Amino acid sequence: MRILFVTLFFPPDRNAGTETYTQTVAHGMAARGHDVQVVCANRWDTGPGYWNGVTEHRGSPVPVDGINLNWTRAKDPNRVVFDSDDVERWFEQFVRRMEPDVVHVTSLITLGLGVIRAADRAGVPQVLTLMDFWFLCPRTTLLRGDGTLCDGHVSADECRLCLLADSRLDKRMRPWVPVAWRTALWRGVSKRPGLAGVRGARGMALDVAHRQAAVRDALDRPEAILAHSRFVQQTFSRVWRAGRVRLVRNGHDVSWLRHAPAREASPALRVAYLGQLAAIKGVHVAVEGFRLAAAGNEARFDIWGDPSKDPAYASSLRTLVGSDRNIVLKGPYSRDRLGEVLASADVVVVPSLWYENAPLVIQEAFAAKVPVIATDVGGMAESVRHGVDGLLFARGDARDLARQLRRLLDERDLRSRLVTGIPEVRTTSDELDELEGIYREIAARKAVAGDSPHGHRRRTPTSAA
Repeated sequence: MRILFVTLFFPPDRNAGTETYTQTVAHGMAARGHDVQVVCANRWDTGPGYWNGVTEHRGSPVPVDGINLNWTRAKDPNRVVFDSDDVERWFEQFVRRMEPDVVHVTSLITLGLGVIRAADRAGVPQVLTLMDFWFLCPRTTLLRGDGTLCDGHVSADECRLCLLADSRLDKRMRPWVPVAWRTALWRGVSKRPGLAGVRGARGMALDVAHRQAAVRDALDRPEAILAHSRFVQQTFSRVWRAGRVRLVRNGHDVSWLRHAPAREASPALRVAYLGQLAAIKGVHVAVEGFRLAAAGNEARFDIWGDPSKDPAYASSLRTLVGSDRNIVLKGPYSRDRLGEVLASADVVVVPSLWYENAPLVIQEAFAAKVPVIATDVGGMAESVRHGVDGLLFARGDARDLARQLRRLLDERDLRSRLVTGIPEVRTTSDELDELEGIYREIAARKAVAGDSPHGHRRRTPTSAA
């Protein structure tokens, strides 16, 4: 089959969860003989104008077309963050030239909802994987500006004021301007691009009612919508059409295990965090919890992550750690070192403050037979079974995290019991089998003889070479 993947960014430039997942699936499909291509954003916030051309990467195993955008330079910056006419026009022309059998979207955070409309007009069947909550929440996380969690059931005005939580302009108004007046003011600003693009409003004073309507329209178009966790599936079903989202557990490339060194015994409890150094990930909660648990005990905490991605937060972590020699900021790690990193850990902590979906790091730890201590919400609580293969603690509660860590320090056989309870990790091959079945199912369902209703000549879907 000819498969086109659409995502926000792509490795090696960006290596967060969605990018890594998309790369794994795209490369996996190419290895199976499918004709695969990727479209993503190459740049998002730099360049002289909004549209700065397309960079073609023709390396192996899959070609990548990276669109160079600078949303801050758009005529209506608050619209292009979710719906771009320029991207939609380019993408429709691209799809008509490529004639894919299926378009698989894993994120539209940079390119916008027009991608789905364009593929629909071209008569190409689509698969959408919900990697986060962007379709329900402009922040993508369902985490409000005040740090509380949201269920997605909010009005356009409530959503906009949440987005403006970080606006200095709105903060200055709050002591003096009633909420009703601020709501009306920002609602008016959101409908005027000239005003919505000024500092204090840009990227925050969105026309949320327009966004919500555009999202509903977009979600009705793909032939298959997938979620990696039951939590995401149920969250979208509560807000949108129940039964529309399929559960397809994500698979994992565990080839790095072949090069993992043997685990060596240690008198100290070795705790590790692996991932982004960002406030939303709750790394500061993990530092505080570890410090409470480690007092008077032999323990060490290694924090693996790239400080250059969020220098301000990384600096705050260094200040929080101070001179504590038992906590070490280890810096970034490459994927080929994953086995080595996990071999040096007795437990991995996943302290995120948002719901998460199906965190890759949990399954990576399980693949290496390392138990996980995670926040008791969302996809994390679904992935970790308390007392079976890991432990759960209350969101943002450093003291509760410390209690769980102390259990590992005090109950000598707890870690070995948790290791025994770790399930087999689903492989990438398992997921690719399921995705291939979905691709063929929707392509066969939508395929027509000759020209499509949109004037696009469709080919009969081919099998893998």
